[in-house]
Amino acid sequence: MDADHERRRPEQGALRTPLLADDEASSSNQSLVSQEDRGQEVAEVQKVESCSNKALIIILSLQFLEITAFYGVYLNLIVYLQDVLHGDSASNVATVSSWVGTAYLMPILGAAVADSCWGKYTTVLAGFSIALVGMVTITASATLPSLRPPSCGQSAYCVPATLSQKLVFFTGIYLCALGIGGAKAVLIAFGPEQLDDDDGGGKNERVRERKASYFSWYYAVANVGMLTAGTMLVWFEDNVSWGFGYGLCASFVAVAVVVLAATAPMYRILPPAGSPLKSVIQVLVAFSHKAKLTLPDDPTELYEDDGVKNSLQHPVHERLEHTNQFRCLDKAAIVSDEDLEDGDRWRLCTVSQVEEVKILLRLISIWLTSAVYFIANTQAQTTFVQQGTKTDGRIARGAFSVPAASLSSFQMAFVAVFVTLYNRAVVPAARRCLGRAVAFTPLQLMGFGHATAVVAVGVAACTEARRLHAARAGAPAMGIAWLLPQYLVMAASDASLTVGQLEFFYDQSPETMRSASTAFYFLAISLGNLLNSQLVTLVAKVTAAWGNAGWFPLDLDDGHLDYFFLLIVAITAVNFAVYVALAKNYTPKKVRTTEKCFDDGMQNMRRRRGSTAVVVRHSASST
Repeated sequence: MDADHERRRPEQGALRTPLLADDEASSSNQSLVSQEDRGQEVAEVQKVESCSNKALIIILSLQFLEITAFYGVYLNLIVYLQDVLHGDSASNVATVSSWVGTAYLMPILGAAVADSCWGKYTTVLAGFSIALVGMVTITASATLPSLRPPSCGQSAYCVPATLSQKLVFFTGIYLCALGIGGAKAVLIAFGPEQLDDDDGGGKNERVRERKASYFSWYYAVANVGMLTAGTMLVWFEDNVSWGFGYGLCASFVAVAVVVLAATAPMYRILPPAGSPLKSVIQVLVAFSHKAKLTLPDDPTELYEDDGVKNSLQHPVHERLEHTNQFRCLDKAAIVSDEDLEDGDRWRLCTVSQVEEVKILLRLISIWLTSAVYFIANTQAQTTFVQQGTKTDGRIARGAFSVPAASLSSFQMAFVAVFVTLYNRAVVPAARRCLGRAVAFTPLQLMGFGHATAVVAVGVAACTEARRLHAARAGAPAMGIAWLLPQYLVMAASDASLTVGQLEFFYDQSPETMRSASTAFYFLAISLGNLLNSQLVTLVAKVTAAWGNAGWFPLDLDDGHLDYFFLLIVAITAVNFAVYVALAKNYTPKKVRTTEKCFDDGMQNMRRRRGSTAVVVRHSASST
């Protein structure tokens, strides 16, 4: 550490030890000064927490506006393509799939831009501004008669949209996908950035507790936003006018842009940490140069930018402890004679850079289990709904009728209730019982999500078996309320895994990949849906071979959806077992404290000076 660090050390000590002019001052005076200092520190902490709480409330409000506007377009998009633009069924499905796929890939792009050059705040503001242009374009397309084809009326023939009309509408929705998709993951990561507080090099328990609470509240807000879009906005689009409904979506984004711009002074805005991809490539290139070298027995002989200014200094942000996993990559940090002479960053990397690559390798394995988890999770929006179409939708003795497609709204409501109970009741009770500040770790939350997904699909299998037995016996159709337990369990599973994964990836990811870590969540959803689509296609083809009806016939009463649910149970159970093995052997990220960085830095500086002297003497003797 540099000389400035040395100057700060007495000042930090002064906060803990009262400075008295008289060494023989009374103990009562010492106690009084200490109490005053502690009171000032507590007041300062409370002031900081108050500011960060206000920032978090605003960020959660922005997330509600963004999610509501996005789903206000998404949930009814296929209906607009069919009823207004008069597209055919196949092209409408393909259009929606392509648009959703693009929207869920944009978080990766937005995270890369935020982490490498723009920073989180600027990226979110730019994304919302782009989305606002897109929303205004969509609203104009749905409102102005010249930008949409005439209605069908009583005629069986509907005039299709012209190329220019399609171009205007598609430009609007893809600008929305680019803007909202690019800002989505970055905005999630922007929240906990307001809470980061280094305490001697480590995160204190209070910050960890608030960070976990933030991720759970984010997920509750997200589900409330989706529920609002699926009820209020969709109703306005269907019953008032498309222009009015899309205009509300545009107004939500406009409010988000104005609020984000007006509240800029309230946020803790950090500069971009640099391109994570460049650092990863540097480690791999350096490793390739030194693959044949032998690793030293003492890891402290590996190179690290310890804060001491020298000719080999690398741009490092947080300094990570060395771990023994994937030790072969440590060769990228071996200091050779050539490195001492020219300091090429593509030949010599720091221990922290190598540890970042190791972290990525550990996170990828955990992330893959999350992608497989979404095979089970996506059943709530697909096969569970198909199951609901074969039930009696009347509830409360026929007073109400619930459409099968509305069952997902119950899951969203269950999630909001679950998160509220978790934060207000479960966490405090767990702290008292376990005697620790952190009730459940992110890995434990994710494990609970994996386990309850097995239970949820298992309940669906039992319910479907009972329904099939009643249908084939000629009994009245099962009531739709029988499906609510599987939605309730899946809501608990979804909330637990999502909150745990967001917190885990943010906390464990390298500092240069905080935004990308939250983008991985959306990528896992995308991959899980793709895997489920391929699995359904394969199962339908195999089970229908040789003239059999198969598990997915046109009439579900002739099939075996319960068998498919049991297959999902088996896949999810195996995935859960793999996750448990990975979680038990996971090596957490360890950040070196300031004092340790300073002590190690002085030792490494002396060692490098000695190594340089050896090189110089060797060169002189050879000449």
